[in-house]
Amino acid sequence: MKQPELGLKIEALRKEKGLTQEELVERCNINVRTLQRIENGEVTPRSYTVKTILSALDEDYETLQVTEDQNPDFVLNVSKKEAKSVHTLLTLAMVSGVLYLITSSMEGVIDYFRFYEDELVFGTIGSVVLKIFSMLFYAAMVYGFLISGKLLKNYLMKIASVLLLIGCVLFYLFDIVSFFNDFLTFEVVILAEAISWGTLGILFGISIIKTNKIMRPLSFFAGGMEVLASFFLLTVVLSLLGWILQLPAVILEVLFLYRVSQRVKQGNH
Repeated sequence: MKQPELGLKIEALRKEKGLTQEELVERCNINVRTLQRIENGEVTPRSYTVKTILSALDEDYETLQVTEDQNPDFVLNVSKKEAKSVHTLLTLAMVSGVLYLITSSMEGVIDYFRFYEDELVFGTIGSVVLKIFSMLFYAAMVYGFLISGKLLKNYLMKIASVLLLIGCVLFYLFDIVSFFNDFLTFEVVILAEAISWGTLGILFGISIIKTNKIMRPLSFFAGGMEVLASFFLLTVVLSLLGWILQLPAVILEVLFLYRVSQRVKQGNH
């Protein structure tokens, strides 16, 4: 078994036994830093080291003699205690992504009439409520990528997801405040959102592209579409095209979350 799959498997077995890294190294006489590097996929340990670790975990070396082609799903294996909750959270993230597609499409209608016709088709209260739901649904979907980043050992995805969560809350709040405060004009909000979402979106898209090869080619399509949409947002003048391309990007991202959730589920059955 090759890295990073080996490290992920050892980490999953350790957690399944309820052991910390410090407790495990005491059993197998290796230092904590070495174990951390193995679990993070930074080094490929000698077979003797692997056997020693597995012996401390009461596991046979033969249990790891499975190639990625024979069982590609174990790479996202987590402890049985965590598997159910992780799968549930990822499912909620997927559902939220689908709901966000609906609310964001309605948002587009609101913003179009607000910008070009100076009219609120759903009224102030209706528009604010819709914005709040969009914020919650999008935040829940991004949280799914935060979980995925942890499962896939994708640190860039975790960082990008946290930044997107912060940006999501801030700019939806600014958008909502602009309904009641003339100081924050709609034009200023749209400009700020396009530049900020464009920047964060490119980082987020790159993090998806850089996902472990087990998620390819879907990761290329999802990440590539996010980068493309975000690039158009960043140009400002083509931001409308960027917002339109966000729809297929979100669809691909929901499919990405679905694939992660299935691998977590399959890896524990």
